[in-house]
Amino acid sequence: MTNTPEADLSRNLLWLLKQAFYYSLTTVNEAIGHHGVSSAQIALLRQLADEPGLSGAQLARRLLITPQGAQLAVSALERRGLVERTRDPRHGRILRAYLTEEGRAVTAVVVTDALDAHDEVFGVLSSDEQEALRGLLTRFVDHHNGRPQP
Repeated sequence: MTNTPEADLSRNLLWLLKQAFYYSLTTVNEAIGHHGVSSAQIALLRQLADEPGLSGAQLARRLLITPQGAQLAVSALERRGLVERTRDPRHGRILRAYLTEEGRAVTAVVVTDALDAHDEVFGVLSSDEQEALRGLLTRFVDHHNGRPQP
């Protein structure tokens, strides 16, 4: 077996991206776990903080998750008292999700802790290196989402 760059996992971009994602996810989850919120739920909480009243389908589209995943996350946060849902007055089958007062407080703390964990994860890179990485990843994602390249 030849030792090509693709065969050497330490040089394989997908493997490196997976490891980087795993490390960052683990670090964030450790930083926020004591709040009883997962990294997956942070995105939902932040989205509702920015756009109160989204439906489960809207949350799923914005967060790139399945509608079932959004439903499970909203239900879990609702049971914790962080989210409440009300029926849309024009479309009775649609449930709109809102942060409760406690949900807004927990979101603020959890986001702060998650950002601190982000700084820890990416602190190994200089700000110029972080910006370069951000630019490369943005270009990659934009290309695969069919967005025009500058």
